Amino acid sequence: MMRSILRNSLPQHGAGWTFGCIALMAGVLALGLAGATQADEVAKTFTVTGHAKVRVETDDGAVRVSTGDIKQVEIRVVYSGYKLDRDLRVSTEQSGDSVEVTAKTSGGGFWNWGVRHTSLRVEVHMPKDADLYVHTGDGSVEADSINGNVDLSTGDGSITVQGVRGTMRFHTGDGHVEARGLDGQVDASSGDGHISVEGRFDSLKIKTGDGSVTARANAGSKMASSWSIYTGDGSVEMEIPGDLQANIDASTHDGHISVGLPVMVEGTFSSSKFQGKLNGGGQALTIRTGDGSIRLNKT
Repeated sequence: MMRSILRNSLPQHGAGWTFGCIALMAGVLALGLAGATQADEVAKTFTVTGHAKVRVETDDGAVRVSTGDIKQVEIRVVYSGYKLDRDLRVSTEQSGDSVEVTAKTSGGGFWNWGVRHTSLRVEVHMPKDADLYVHTGDGSVEADSINGNVDLSTGDGSITVQGVRGTMRFHTGDGHVEARGLDGQVDASSGDGHISVEGRFDSLKIKTGDGSVTARANAGSKMASSWSIYTGDGSVEMEIPGDLQANIDASTHDGHISVGLPVMVEGTFSSSKFQGKLNGGGQALTIRTGDGSIRLNKT
């Protein structure tokens, strides 16, 4: 009965309409099959003996880095919609304890009905004691548990970091930065996105063109050099140890400032501008926002 009802309810448009429906169904089926294309991969493993130095570069893909108590660098480049050595070129190289992987695309990939179905991801598993450099033109970057110098950058994507000790630089042209469990010198920036960092800092530099900033300096932090926080448009929330020695200079063009620490005020003091010495003063702690409030409290 249901089959009869469905058949009778279809409008009679002739063979042309029927062939059009068949073509449409074929296109939808092809689109679904393209989306379900199985990923391929390039995998390499390199043995290292000392402090490893790992470099990852890709123009279009996410990068994920994990670590362990190992003496090797394991690399997986996972991709779909590309043809290896045609529109995707992957190269790996080792020189002593330095390992480099590059994955570059040429803008090809599988197209169907005007939709491009491609994906690219670089996965690295490496020793904890290592230096790491990562750059991707378009994609997120994740890294976890590294003791060494770390430089992560992406043209368009987020950066997520956990447990890094050393000298750190995080930069994204468009995306947020989330970093926890840090220990050392930190330089974090974004062209457009919020930045949130937490850890023990020796130096701290944060800058975003548009986004809020949250910074928590844990006990043991010290100002070996000046610290600075800048945002073009967004609030700033900062927590610092009560025993930190600093010359604080905070201002906002459109917002208010609140300070939850015993600071000796110097110079001009207003709801939008504040200068003072914490614990007798020290290196400069500069906080600026073009539009937003500033809250400075004790960790």
